[in-house]
Amino acid sequence: MIEVENLNAGYGNTHILFDVSLNVDEGTICAILGPNGSGKSTVLKTIFGLTNVYSGSIRFKGQDITGMKPYKIARLGIAYLPQVESVYLNLNVRENLMMAGYILQKDELEDRIKYVLEVFPMLKDYME
Repeated sequence: MIEVENLNAGYGNTHILFDVSLNVDEGTICAILGPNGSGKSTVLKTIFGLTNVYSGSIRFKGQDITGMKPYKIARLGIAYLPQVESVYLNLNVRENLMMAGYILQKDELEDRIKYVLEVFPMLKDYME
């Protein structure tokens, strides 16, 4: 579903990622682990189009999205949520999930919310 091959990327002229490759199949959960400053967030930001790609490729469902604008990537169904303590403190879990999926059709959004609750069942207690 997401294929990254020999990705070199960074911010401006600052080269951060060197020859990163990964494949994430549909329906799987992937964790990117490493110490602070190792490029974990930069990999995700690059997939979402927020950094400069110097070389390599990024494909989503077979489509080349390398260097694509973030709004176009979002329309394909990829979202980037930066690490924060909470997204919207005044919203419950359901409302936060609905905000994250605002570009989806209502039935697709409900399916995604059900999937999130299957993966993270402890969130059910905080839906309302």
